[in-house]
Amino acid sequence: MATTRPSAGEWAALAAIVAGALALRLWNVSELAAHDPFFARPSVDELMYHEWAQEIAAGDWRGDQVFLNGPLYPYLLGGLYALVGPSVYAARAGQALIGALSCVLTWWVGRRRFSPAVGLGAAALVAASRMLIFYDSVLVADALMVPLALLAAAAAIAAFDRPAPGRWLGVGIASGLGALARPNLLGIGALCVAWAAMSRRDQPLAVRVGWVAAFALGGLVCIAPVTWHNYAVSGDFVPITYSGGLNLFIGNNPDANGTFSVPRLFPRSAADDPWEQRAAFERVAEQSVGRELLPSEESRFWSARALQFARQYPALEAHLLWHKLEIATNAFEPWNIRSAVLARESSAVLRLPLIGFGLIAPFALAGILLTAARWRELVPLYAVLATILATLLVFFVLARYRIPVVPVLALFACAGVAEAAKRLRARAPRGVALAALVTALAGVWSHREVMRDDLSIAYYNLGNRYKDLADWPRAIESYRRVIEARPNFVSAYNNLALVYEATGDHDALARATWERVRELGDAQRLPKYADRAERHLRALAAFGEETRE
Repeated sequence: MATTRPSAGEWAALAAIVAGALALRLWNVSELAAHDPFFARPSVDELMYHEWAQEIAAGDWRGDQVFLNGPLYPYLLGGLYALVGPSVYAARAGQALIGALSCVLTWWVGRRRFSPAVGLGAAALVAASRMLIFYDSVLVADALMVPLALLAAAAAIAAFDRPAPGRWLGVGIASGLGALARPNLLGIGALCVAWAAMSRRDQPLAVRVGWVAAFALGGLVCIAPVTWHNYAVSGDFVPITYSGGLNLFIGNNPDANGTFSVPRLFPRSAADDPWEQRAAFERVAEQSVGRELLPSEESRFWSARALQFARQYPALEAHLLWHKLEIATNAFEPWNIRSAVLARESSAVLRLPLIGFGLIAPFALAGILLTAARWRELVPLYAVLATILATLLVFFVLARYRIPVVPVLALFACAGVAEAAKRLRARAPRGVALAALVTALAGVWSHREVMRDDLSIAYYNLGNRYKDLADWPRAIESYRRVIEARPNFVSAYNNLALVYEATGDHDALARATWERVRELGDAQRLPKYADRAERHLRALAAFGEETRE
């Protein structure tokens, strides 16, 4: 553990790493601006946050609804829009800067708990992490999760080293800010202060209670204004958001597959529109209960449905939890908004041989074993890993929910390599062979195929964007890729038929596609699609008769 001031060489190395991280992220933003059809016209969650931020920038900072999503990101984005206008380029560039600064936090934590070399090595891995670079360019709250998780861990390290109420107040504030982006981040500081209160028996009970009280006060200072907002607009007590029950059900129901998947009782389109998803959950819950529900009641309704599934089908729930663990520790990167695989087509940066989860995680596990003798010092790092893993297992696994562990895994990976080298130099190889075996086994484990990457929805969203841009050839190609993977996906046929009509050169294909839409609409009991297909077929027939005349 380094306690000395950084040398000039260490500062220079850190500056080079940060500059490299920023260069990669800004280059990626520039590439996406030039080649990605989603860049200037956000969709799905990006569109939701973009529109929300514009409302805030326009002066509607209060809003009139209980928060479904954490408010910190849209308010920061709204503040930026108020200064520079609703520029998605500026927003993405700002996130690139935040991502580069995460390297500084990684370095600080690394040198405080391991060594300057470990801190710099981990910062370099963070700088070159593919998924961190990717999500630093996506307009979602997860862009803040990495620095906020690191900030909570850093504050906890400072409090562990020199316990004082003021420092635990700082941990509460850091964790509270994290919770405003994603409520589960509150767990990082909570685990740390709980461990400190229980383990530091050398301190009087009153002192330890004071630490907990200071932490709670810090968290309350951040969260209370949001709780008051929710109560003011609804008369309902919702501390931060009411999405917990909804997400719990998405992750624990008969249709759940371990990652984000819309249950069959909701329309498939609910996956692509956050507002439609919100309305669908509300509609089904209120129809089941027979009355209007407050947001907290709606959340409890879906929590109860998820728990009912777990009680009725314990074997299925156990299998689902195991599958989530497999996905959470796998190199596969589950997505639900933007696919990093598809984004590579638009960015030369993402096509570089960058660092992936599957490379860092096996070495990190070996590092955790090799540094286990110092486990008490490393509780803040364990708290980050435990909080994120528990969230993934309880709810569902997504790459963007997993990214806060990447810096911590990078720290353990570098610490493991440093510890192994130290033991080998001292001719004390005890444990190194075991760590090497663990790394190899973990590498095999993390690279097993646990689920296939279904890009059909990614291509569907891509086709929709090309349709909006009137880029008919690319729209047609995208929809055809969807249909190859999902031959019964009525929405893809519907939009493909619209594109065929819009070109004016594919009337026969348009008719054949509308006939398929009508067939699927009838078979899947989706009358709006069947009726639409019938209208378009009649119009095409009438147009054909006029042309012949």
